[in-house]
Amino acid sequence: MARLFVFPVLHRGCQRLALKADAYLLDSDFNVITRGLPGRAYSKSLKCWHVPYRENYRHWLSEVYERVADLELVFSHEEQLAERDEKPEKDMDAVVNSFVKSPTELGVADSISVASELLARMSVDKVNKKFYVEHSYHTSVFNALVRLNVGVYVSTERRWVFPGDNVIYLQVLDVLKGFGIKPQVITLKKSAEPPALPAGFELLVRRFDEAMLLRRLSFRTQEVYKNCFLLFLKEYKGRVIEELTYSELYAYLKRKSVLLSTTQLKQMIAAVKFFYERTLGRDKMFFPLAEKTEVRKITLFLPYAEIRSLLDGIASPGDRMLLFLVYHANLPLNQICALSKDAENLFEEGCRMPGNNELALIYYTDLAAELKRTYDLETFFLEDKGVPYSVESLKVKLYRILGHYRLEEIYRKQYEVILKQSSLSSKTQVMYLGAFMRFLDYYNYKHPSFITDDEVRDYLLLHRRKSSSHQDNMVSSFKFFFERIHNHTLSDKHVVRPRKGFYLPDFFSLAEISAMLNTTDNLKHKLLIAIGYTAGLRRGEIRNLRLCDVDLKRNLLFVKNSKGKRDRYTLFSQHLHEWLKTYLNQAKPKIFLFEGPQPGTQYSTTSMAVILKKMAKSACIKRKVHMHMLRHSFATHLLEEGRDVRYVQELLGHKNIKTTERYTHVVSDALLNVASPFDRMVAQAGFAGKKPHIPP
Repeated sequence: MARLFVFPVLHRGCQRLALKADAYLLDSDFNVITRGLPGRAYSKSLKCWHVPYRENYRHWLSEVYERVADLELVFSHEEQLAERDEKPEKDMDAVVNSFVKSPTELGVADSISVASELLARMSVDKVNKKFYVEHSYHTSVFNALVRLNVGVYVSTERRWVFPGDNVIYLQVLDVLKGFGIKPQVITLKKSAEPPALPAGFELLVRRFDEAMLLRRLSFRTQEVYKNCFLLFLKEYKGRVIEELTYSELYAYLKRKSVLLSTTQLKQMIAAVKFFYERTLGRDKMFFPLAEKTEVRKITLFLPYAEIRSLLDGIASPGDRMLLFLVYHANLPLNQICALSKDAENLFEEGCRMPGNNELALIYYTDLAAELKRTYDLETFFLEDKGVPYSVESLKVKLYRILGHYRLEEIYRKQYEVILKQSSLSSKTQVMYLGAFMRFLDYYNYKHPSFITDDEVRDYLLLHRRKSSSHQDNMVSSFKFFFERIHNHTLSDKHVVRPRKGFYLPDFFSLAEISAMLNTTDNLKHKLLIAIGYTAGLRRGEIRNLRLCDVDLKRNLLFVKNSKGKRDRYTLFSQHLHEWLKTYLNQAKPKIFLFEGPQPGTQYSTTSMAVILKKMAKSACIKRKVHMHMLRHSFATHLLEEGRDVRYVQELLGHKNIKTTERYTHVVSDALLNVASPFDRMVAQAGFAGKKPHIPP
């Protein structure tokens, strides 16, 4: 179900109502109704529709969108409008989120008092979508910004860097206002002039320009590279640029990765690499500064049947009510804290329950009555011995309920929702989720917020006899869930990645591949193994091959959306044309080149492995074999033929050439020309060795 967030906003000095949907509604009347609203307009800065403000907007919009199916209206607190009206210049013209945490919720103690002479300045950079905070140093202010866990403090520039998100912007403002600091807000403007040339670097810049002309780079590329190069020279004024080491360059780019946008960082890396590799002729350099995987933290919604089955096993009506309000009604914690003790008619008056299930409404009413009978409520719907919960204390209570009742289903489904919103591949999502759920099961589903670094280390020690890849996957999973979802940075002293070994890839010889192909008359099996070898494909890429991906005219295979979400072309042997035509006439696949028992379904990777093992056994190959050995064989044989490693990298689809270079260690042509020193000793000294003693 999609949700439409409605909240007052000050847009260009006028009071407006923002209408922001969290999902695009296909095949619905939402778009038609919204475009027909009087005075409607679309704001690129707010990234949503907005209409003129009116006092009865709740009732009006409820009637307007009544006939839109699967749409829930979520209204914000009206009192926040006045707060924004007082200082409109502090709005970044971005999406206004009405549920902004207060300084107390962010962990800033009420008792802290900061001197009034503290100053702060906030610089908004709309071009790079970031904003910067500079403040007079005070331990309490600094620690409060640290606890936000959304920004980075750049010590060399003595300022904070935050993403250009309005929610984060308002959170930072609340923290500063909580300490009595009124920051000066300025907007940075894009400079049209290129950076000035630092003195003493004229010859280097001239060489850089000449190299770009010789490489025939476009005018726009030359302009971008030169601007980045001038910024780089300005950083190392007074140093010998030609003598900078890789470590110094990597440290510089890592610092810039915090300050620059993704596109600007890529341009800076390209300019630095161009100067050192193309102009100075250094070896290839690689700077692994990949972006962090984006994670959207979305609250789980459980249908009534599912939430009811979970709640039936919980005795406490207070615990049941909290779980119901969070995971079915999807009320935010700050709204739950503010519910009065007479909230049994909450969903009959101004608030609508997601799903609009009549059984859920009846269950809520009965549960509210049971809650009143069990507890002597004074003021609030949920309170602890007459004391209302704060957002933080209610969050802790919710976490303890999840662990106490071992609610595995909520953990799993909540993580699945978050993982699906990330850019991780499906295999990585399955691996991360499986590893972390086994970890939670070991600690009886205690919430990760209560699991310490020592406990994580102890769990990793239990798996120290596992393979290094298994341990590495666990560490990656823990870092993703703890750091990206639960905002808890794991200590490097406790969570250490295993030392990776260097293993040579195993491969088939030409004779072994020929022998395997001659062991069967099944054309489908022969073609499957032959294509895996002739194109250097992964087993998943073989499985995903479609009929349209084969180009017989150019003898190429198109590999779509392979590992790392990359497309590429690879080789297809002309000697397989007849096999392919015969196979297509016999099998008649509909979509995929290799299909399962049902037409249009993909062939199983398990069946591929079984086919290869049977063929290897029939060819008298005794060692353990697997499908990836065909890919290893393809790369090794190309390098043995003297093909350039760059071409092999493109055919294999490797992002990093170091991955391809490991195949150079198994190329045997050069090793065959190296004689053992034992052979030279025999040739020079005439050592023939003693004859074996024959027993009597």
